[in-house]
Amino acid sequence: MDSIAAEARRMIEQPVNRQVLDAASILVDRHHLRALDAIQLGSAIVARDLFAAQDMSFIVSDDDLKSAAAAEGFGVWDPTT
Repeated sequence: MDSIAAEARRMIEQPVNRQVLDAASILVDRHHLRALDAIQLGSAIVARDLFAAQDMSFIVSDDDLKSAAAAEGFGVWDPTT
């Protein structure tokens, strides 16, 4: 539980905006994601680019989204494992 609390202090909130939607539309085709999953990953990509945070982790337990996030260069943390 301590690791989750420590990570929560480092989380970034990215609003859904035009850049996120543009990224999501590419991700839907590239990785065959569902729309909301693509928006979630698109938000992370926009935030990573905005903050130049190349070591950003993506927290996810869905297998398709986990694979897409890894393919997009994110470290992936599955809290269910």
